[in-house]
Amino acid sequence: MDNSNPNFSFTTNLSGIRAASGGGMKLVEGYYEGIVTDAFQTTSRNGRPQVAIKVTLKGEADGIVRTSWVGIPTSAEDNVRYFWRAIFESLGYTPAQIDHGDVSVSREVLVKRPASIYYKPGDKDMGIYEELKFLSPNDWKMQKTQFDAAKSAPNSALGATGGNTAAATPQVSTAAPVGGIGNAPGIGGGNAVTKDGLLAALNR
Repeated sequence: MDNSNPNFSFTTNLSGIRAASGGGMKLVEGYYEGIVTDAFQTTSRNGRPQVAIKVTLKGEADGIVRTSWVGIPTSAEDNVRYFWRAIFESLGYTPAQIDHGDVSVSREVLVKRPASIYYKPGDKDMGIYEELKFLSPNDWKMQKTQFDAAKSAPNSALGATGGNTAAATPQVSTAAPVGGIGNAPGIGGGNAVTKDGLLAALNR
């Protein structure tokens, strides 16, 4: 049976789309800078609410997008808060801003922020997931320096990848509202985060 149909027709919009040049660029292990271009609430496979954060890379990896899925804290002892701390530090928020009190997490305080990350590709055939870590600018610089030195060492396996770690500093605002992130009221000390507060902020 011939399934080909020469009389097809459909409508699409290609405005602003970068043309495929063939082959594509495989993102290799390294330290990259970019900008958060999207964030939205989703649901994990086990039914737990989480937030997807999309980072569009800069420099030689310009335009490549990687996504990180982060759970929403369900209690004051939920260890996922450590990942959120890393995210806000990566996005350029200061310790004073993060520690001001309750952090009101929403799309508005994530999108258009610069992000410094470490990325390691996975291997589907080996059942290895890709790894994406948000790092504070200082940790990123230190670890990148060590990584680059190891990569350039003689007989380095890292050097054989020919990977890209060059990146241009995104020209975006790093300013945050006075009094904390997301204009959250400072009730109590530390960076207490509640599930209800996060869900409310994300569902606005």
